[in-house]
Parts: sequence; C-alpha cells; structure tokens
Amino acid sequence: MVSALRASARLPLQTDDFRMLFQSHPSPMWIYDPLTYRFLIVNDAAVELYGYSQLAYTRLTVLDIRPASERQRMVDAVAKRSDVDRAERWTHLKADGTALDVLTYGRELQFEGRTAILAIVQDRTEVNAARQQVSETQTLLDSIIENLPVAVFVKDMEDDGRYVLYNAACGSIFGTTSEKIAMGSDRTVFSERQMTQFRKQDERALATSGTVSFEETIEDLSGGKRILRTAKRVLPTRKGNRPRYVLGISQDVTEERETEARLAYMAMHDSLTGLANRAYFGDHIRRAALAATEEAPVALLYLDIDHFKTINDSQGHAAGDALLCQVGGRLLSIIRQGDLVARLGGDEFAIVLQLQDGRVAEEVADRLLAALRVPFDLDGIAEHVTCSIGIARAPEHSTDDDGLMRDADLALYAAKEGGRSTFRIYRPEMRLEAERRHEMNLALHHALEEGQFELYYQPIYRIGGPDLAGFEALIRWNHPERGLVAPIDFIPVAEETGLIVPIGEWALNEACRTAARWPAHLRIAVNLSVSQFRDAGLLDAVRLAIESSGLAPERLEIEITESVFLTDVGQSLPLLRAMKALGLRIAIDDFGTGYSSLSYLRSFAFDKIKLDQSFVSGIETDAGSLAIIRAVVGIGSGFNATTLAEGVETEEQLQALRREGFAEVQGYLLGRPRPLGDTEAMIADAMDPQRAPLRLRATT
Repeated sequence: MVSALRASARLPLQTDDFRMLFQSHPSPMWIYDPLTYRFLIVNDAAVELYGYSQLAYTRLTVLDIRPASERQRMVDAVAKRSDVDRAERWTHLKADGTALDVLTYGRELQFEGRTAILAIVQDRTEVNAARQQVSETQTLLDSIIENLPVAVFVKDMEDDGRYVLYNAACGSIFGTTSEKIAMGSDRTVFSERQMTQFRKQDERALATSGTVSFEETIEDLSGGKRILRTAKRVLPTRKGNRPRYVLGISQDVTEERETEARLAYMAMHDSLTGLANRAYFGDHIRRAALAATEEAPVALLYLDIDHFKTINDSQGHAAGDALLCQVGGRLLSIIRQGDLVARLGGDEFAIVLQLQDGRVAEEVADRLLAALRVPFDLDGIAEHVTCSIGIARAPEHSTDDDGLMRDADLALYAAKEGGRSTFRIYRPEMRLEAERRHEMNLALHHALEEGQFELYYQPIYRIGGPDLAGFEALIRWNHPERGLVAPIDFIPVAEETGLIVPIGEWALNEACRTAARWPAHLRIAVNLSVSQFRDAGLLDAVRLAIESSGLAPERLEIEITESVFLTDVGQSLPLLRAMKALGLRIAIDDFGTGYSSLSYLRSFAFDKIKLDQSFVSGIETDAGSLAIIRAVVGIGSGFNATTLAEGVETEEQLQALRREGFAEVQGYLLGRPRPLGDTEAMIADAMDPQRAPLRLRATT
C-alpha cells in the first residue's frame, strides 16, 4: 500500500492515470483539505466500505465520519501532521452508524494547486474482532480448565517435568493449592517414591502416540491415600520435533471406589448378622469343593434353628432378629481361620469347614449343638433353642458344589425327621429316599389331574341313641399299579410339597357333594391339616364347598389336630371363628397326643372333642388311660362339647365308654372305612322301615 502511494505521488495528480489508479485501488482512500477538512476526492473502495455515495462525500468532512470523542483528536492530528507518513489507529463511522476499527496512513501532497492530505485506510474491524474472540476464548478456556472438577496438568519434559499448567482440582487432590505447585516439578513437590511412580507413567506416555490410562493409589501431601484414575498423552508437536509436553487428566475416584466396596460388601454379606450371604457362600463352596482332596477334605454343614417361627410369633420379629445375630456370633466363635459361616436366609445357616490335620466334622457339630443349648438373652428373657445339622463331605460324598449342597440338605432333612436337636451325616440311602419322595410328588400331581383319589367313609354312632350320627371322610388313592394306597403312605409327601392344599380342597368338595344326598340328620366330618390352615384361601374354599353342594352348614364337621395351635395362633383362631360363623361344627381330633397346653380350649369353643385311640386301647388295663378318659368327659361337659372316642375295637371298650359317659364312638368294632357304594347301602338299610333299625351291637 505504501509503495503504491509513493508511486502515485510521483504522478501528476490531475492525470487520468492517477485518477484511474486512485479510483480502482482496492484500499479505501480519499484526499481531503487540511484547512476545511472537506473530502476532495474519494475512491470506490471507500464508497463501498463506508456506505456513503460520492455525492454525500461532497457534503462531508473527515470529522463527520468519526465519533464525537475522536474529532478533537483528528483536529490536533491534522494540525500537527501527526498522522502523516505513519500509521494511526482510529475509529470511523459508516453511513449506518456502524463503528469501524481502522488503521490510516497519511501523506501530504499537492492536489489541484493546493496542499492536501492523502489518507489510505485499512479496515481492522474483523481482525480486531477475531483477536478479541481469541482472547475471550482463551479466557473462557482458562476458566473452564481452572474450574473443572477433574485435575488437568501439563508437564514440560525437557525441563525436569516442570508443571506449566496445574488447575485448582490438582491442588485439591494433592492437599495444596495450584499456586504452590506452579513452576514446580514432581521432584520438588512430592516424595521420592511418589515422584518415581509419576515418572514411570510419563515415560509410558512418551513412548506411545496414544493415550495411556491407569488407576492407582497415591499419597497426597498430607499423607492421606487417594485413588486416582488418570489419562496421559503427549501433546502434538511440529513434524520432526521431539515430544516435549505431557497432558494429564486425573479424576479422584476415592469415594466412588469406597462406595463400590461398600456395595460389594453389602451384596456379599447378610445385612442383619454381617455374615457371608448366599451369594458369597455359593462362590466359596464352589471353590472349596473343587479344591478338596482326600488329604485336605472339606465339610459342609447346613444348620436350621428348631421351631424358630415359634420365637418370632411369641416374642416378635425383633427378638427373632436378635436371636439370629447371637446365633451367628456363637457359630463364628466355634470355627477356625479359613472356615466360613454364612446365613442363607431365615434361620438357615451354612458352615464350610477345612478338615486338615485330623479335624472331624462330627466333633465340630457336637460343639455347635452344645454352644446353642446355652440360653440366649433376648431383652432380659432367657430363651432356649436347639438346632438341626446336616453334614456332607467333599470329596467323600461329592466332588462338586451342587452335589455337596444337595447331600448336606438331605442330611439336614434326616436330622429334622430324626427328632431335631441333632446332626446327621449324609448316606446314599438318603438320596434314594429323596428320589422316592420326588417320584411320589410327581405321581400325586398326576393322580390329582387324573382323578385317582376317592373318599372312604367310616361310620360314627351315638352311644345313647343308638343311632348312626354320620361319617368321617377318609381319602384313599387308587394307584393304577399299586392299587389302593393308604393316606399314611402319601399324605406326608403331600404335606411337605404343599399338594395337600388342592388335594384337601378336592376332598372337602367331594365330601360335601356326597353328604348333601344323605338324610338330613347325618353329618360328614372332614379333616383339615396344618398346611391347609396356612393357606390364605381356606375360608373361601370351605364357603364355596358348602354353597356349591347345597349342604346345610351344621352338617359339616371340620376336624383339626392340636398341632394347628403350634402354628400361627393369630391366624388360626380368627379362621376357626370365621368357619364357625358359617354354621360349621369344629372338632379337635387326636386329643391328648399333641399340644401340651389346654389353653386353646379357653380360646375357642369346640363343638366336639375326639379322644385319641391310644387311650381307648388301654381303657381295660391302664389306670392312667382310664383317668384321662374320665378327664376328657369332664372337659367336654365343662365346655359343652360332644365327646367322641376313636379306635373302639372291642365290646368291653364300648361298654366302658358308655359307662364313662362318652356321647359318640367310632372304630373297627362298629364299622371300617368303606367306599361310597357300601356306605350308601348302609344308610339305605338304616332308613328302610321294613328292616330293623341300625343299632350298636351292644344294645342288641
């Protein structure tokens, strides 16, 4: 631009060559009068930049294109010729009022016979705006880096790893401020061990063109431990230059890792007792079973607290939880280092024992049983509990975890069946028995689906009548291969598997439908098990059986055993009262053989008390049995309940029961359980006026 100016200055200003060069020059230019400040000539580039027309320029001065704040400065500059032969920065105004940042270069010359000044303009607006944007961006980036929650730093590796950038988060992580780190290096800031650790990371970053990442535990300047997740990489350099700067970004993940550790602990430990949970146990027993050898065997002990539900029901769940914690503590006191105690859920515990050096699982089991026999203090109440233990050993019984757990579970089942408060070691016949129960379970499902069950009916007589009072419905299984299967052979499996609920519901409905066809004075008695009482749908099932059959409710007698009161009394009593509210009669069966307390007789008004046959069989020879029989008669009279004696097999027993005042009897002497056809024939004989009325043998 300056060289063009000088070249044009040598031209006569009035020549066409000058005017053509002036007008077509790409830089905005004008010539003005330094006395009047008026524009003398303006080129096309100036017209285009400022937006004024050539005519408009004839009415303007160089002061008019400046803001008011710049005009006096312009006057002074013209007077002193301070902007001549040198560049000067100005603010100019376009025709629309837009401000321009410009750089002007002036030169004094003669124009049309007068002294004039040539001004050449360079528009710096976009350049200055770009510089401002760069500056603002740099400020913003600096602010972002400084306030990032992660540590950001840059090291100059040619200057002993000096920190040339180190934000506030870095200082926070290392227990200092970024100002104290600035211009320092790992050597001057950190310990020798920590410096060596950081240098190895830097060397890894320098040795690769990508990013290196790692997680590590570092020691901050206060001596505390922090866990950092760091990524480092070398900053790009010009081609051919050696890598110099290492950029690092570190995130403090100490709390995150601590939280993960707590969650991992919670995921693998029981929240109540702090013992290992089922997940932890599963992983442990898998590894232990695989590692077991003849020289270093492993024993798995499954342990259940006997009748734990009774404690929960009688003292509340808080007491039950306290007991579980104390049990866990005692189990831990017995085992050695390397063993494991886990709570699998509820009152179920598992213990994995290492049996090296002649250690015997049976001895440990004895110690466990003895430890749990010592009374537990439950909020000032001494509670006595026992436990049942099942034991299986690897590799003797099984070499994998699944087999070992199955064998220990079978042994635990055997311990419970053996009376509880003991332990059992797995034997192969236990698995055979389990397979038999499983096959029985499948067969029972099939029997229910195929209608293989039927009811037999045993007559019940009134002694004083002497009339037929009704029948007790007893279930039988017509197996296609085994023939008639007695309840004692399949009811325990049905109870254990829960099938007793649908089987019992079928029996109830069948008995009600059958009895609805009988004479109105005959009752039907149906047994309900403890498992059925745990079923929430029992009351609805009883109501539906009555309604669908049309049987009068008072003709249905529900028989329960005393063991019902060993379950949830809070559920059993309301259920019995609801049944009685339907009009049913409720009988207590097998009286005297189960529950040791008679307090339930005060809690519920039974309609009938059925004396167990074991007392009837000893009535002729056992003074104790006779005393109990007389006591039962007294109890029945006191509670206004009918008394019935089961298992009457001799005339002498029948006469004795009549003398003692029993109201009803049943037994083989009077009639065995018979299928429906025989039963209805018996009823027809009793109702036939042409035949002698059906009476007890003792009255004939």
